[in-house]
Amino acid sequence: MRGAAPFCNAIYWLALTIWVGVLISAGVAATGTFTVLPDPELGVHLEKFAQFQAPRGTHGRIAAGHVMEPIFTFVDLAQVAAGAVVLVTVLMQLTIFRRHARRSVSLWSIVRVLCIGGALALFTYRVLAVSPDMNRDLRAYWSAAQAGDVETADRHYAAFTANHPRASRLFNSTLLLLLVSVAASAVVLGPPPAREDDNKSGLETPKLLKKG
Repeated sequence: MRGAAPFCNAIYWLALTIWVGVLISAGVAATGTFTVLPDPELGVHLEKFAQFQAPRGTHGRIAAGHVMEPIFTFVDLAQVAAGAVVLVTVLMQLTIFRRHARRSVSLWSIVRVLCIGGALALFTYRVLAVSPDMNRDLRAYWSAAQAGDVETADRHYAAFTANHPRASRLFNSTLLLLLVSVAASAVVLGPPPAREDDNKSGLETPKLLKKG
């Protein structure tokens, strides 16, 4: 069992790192894509949306949305997998491998569990309660824009943008909780602090290092 405990910890760290990594990567990709493509100076024009009469930069924003949609889908799927592994390994650390823990229950242990639980809750709420409406409005916006129906397109785009700030807050809050959980995990799962009275070698402390 002692060999299984470090393996469980390694899987935990790998899943937690992947979870944090995909969130940061998605944020960086979205920032770059939605900054560059909608730039009016770039002059992006989509033949598929040629009937959509809109201000300059609108086609670039639509293109950015098409680029990022599969990326966000992949990120959500990766979060499902990584979050599930993190949850399972945390439960194993708290139950099966509890006697092998290098730290007793402490404030950092509680912080770690609360942050991971909070991240899972925020992600689940966003995916089940916020993202479906946003995805529906986004696709309706694209369909109306492609057909040149400006009024319908504007209505669905307004509904999409109304939910976007809430989705962004949930996304960013999830990342923040995970970053805190990384710090807490480093304390909980890290090696215990060295004590001055630990002298495993059994050798006498050199006289020059002795006080007085």
